[in-house]
Amino acid sequence: MRMFNSFARIHAITLLLAFVSPNAIASFDVYGRIAIDFKSISKTSAGTQSDIDNNESKAGLKGDFLLNTNNDIRVVYQIEYGFDPVDGKERGEEGTLKQRNTFVGLQGGYGTLFTGTHDSALKRSQLKVDLFNDLSPDISNLLHGENRLEDFIGYTTPILKDAFSATINSIKNLSSSGKKYQSYSIDYSVKNIQAAFALDDEINGYKSKRFSFLYSAERYNIGMIFQESDQLGTGIIKSGGVISFAQKINPKGVLKIQYASSSMKISSGKHSTIGYDYQLKKDLKLFTYYSKLQSDLPSKNKNVFSLGLEYKF
Repeated sequence: MRMFNSFARIHAITLLLAFVSPNAIASFDVYGRIAIDFKSISKTSAGTQSDIDNNESKAGLKGDFLLNTNNDIRVVYQIEYGFDPVDGKERGEEGTLKQRNTFVGLQGGYGTLFTGTHDSALKRSQLKVDLFNDLSPDISNLLHGENRLEDFIGYTTPILKDAFSATINSIKNLSSSGKKYQSYSIDYSVKNIQAAFALDDEINGYKSKRFSFLYSAERYNIGMIFQESDQLGTGIIKSGGVISFAQKINPKGVLKIQYASSSMKISSGKHSTIGYDYQLKKDLKLFTYYSKLQSDLPSKNKNVFSLGLEYKF
């Protein structure tokens, strides 16, 4: 039933777009990613185990079309679902498909207004500092704020002064205080430098502040994140951070090193990872990494070795 409802939503949105404009069907792009890996996981409490895992494989449809030629307003849309090519379903979910960023909006000279399901402004503010996003060493293991929001309205400004933009998310569900959940970010991008400052207001029981910085050179990238999260109700504030470094070894190979530290989710959590990506073909990548998660709790400690493939279309 869940799979049927997912396909029904996709079909309904596609028909609506086609009805609004005859150019809608001609302007879309189909995209996706299939990512799987073999993992060897060593835990202090459970010994060594091995498994083949899905790493957020997804497929989507996105595009835009001109709504009004007089004021250059465009309709933008995206339909995206995750799937699991290994186990046939998302773990912990019923059915085959899991909704990801799916929205419709209006875009023009005053920015973009959109509604649906989407990553929060704070989540998107990490600027690809996380070199192992959607893999076992994802920063979501240690930091709060990696949220995908439903029933929300978002607005992103146009780029100002060729460098600045801002995003505001307002979510339908109300908090206990009567305020709406909200997420904000201010982004800066010029030449080789990107920076962002973001706030989450009462989302999932936390108020969070995040600062991200990324420097990109021809052959290497250096990134960092610093974050504070205030747990509502207790007033306990915890901080955490990430630093990452990526170096091109040759035209097809990239060495990646990342270290994250925080007690937000795991007491004295420390996550150290080293990895290597090799581009077999334009759309096909071989990747491997070794990751070590340490904390004050022996049950949380683990070492992970991974060897996987990622195909993008």
